Amino acid sequence: MPPAARRPADPALAAAGAVAQVRSGESARCLASGGAVHLGEGRFVTAAHVVDGSAQRLRGVCPAGAGPLALGVAGTTAPARLLAAGQDRIDRGIGQRYLGGEDVALLRPAGALPRLGTAQLCQGLPAPGTPALLVTPRRAIRTRLLPPVADPDPRFGAYLEIPDSLLPGESGGAVFDSGSGCLAGLISHRDEPEGAAAGPARTRLVPAPVIARFLAGVTAP
Repeated sequence: MPPAARRPADPALAAAGAVAQVRSGESARCLASGGAVHLGEGRFVTAAHVVDGSAQRLRGVCPAGAGPLALGVAGTTAPARLLAAGQDRIDRGIGQRYLGGEDVALLRPAGALPRLGTAQLCQGLPAPGTPALLVTPRRAIRTRLLPPVADPDPRFGAYLEIPDSLLPGESGGAVFDSGSGCLAGLISHRDEPEGAAAGPARTRLVPAPVIARFLAGVTAP
């Protein structure tokens, strides 16, 4: 009898091994945490607002900003260096936004970490409805990609969306295309319409082409 055929590997589940945890700040009231995605050669991308000090300053109790950064993998933690981050702007009545939609930061560990998988950026925007896998330090769930949504002010770019609520500590996590396993987007922020007639909560992602553009503008350390 011939051996049973193996089930094909799930590319998105394989890519999920590229997601680590990132933390900034020391004291409990100044702590910010999220996910970070390994792109190879010790480079990690995460949401800029997790590591650029803005999360702390917006609380009004942490004027020093982010404080020390750390990356964590499988229980091992290493200090990390912030190499570059997108530029934010905070407007009264609107909140925090990033120029070009670049809520992205590039990190490099300053110590040894266990070996991680490597994520590959999608070459373009996956079609709306594409099955996807959301992976953060807190969970991994199946989802789907929604059409891009542009900020009313074109200076602040556009985001992909998924029809799922964002949990605390998930910014900077990954959403992978289930078919190819490529990184479709980086978790940025929640989009929760207000009012009784509002639709379901959604989460916004920095699209892969925006991450690629950001990285192209970073001078190698």
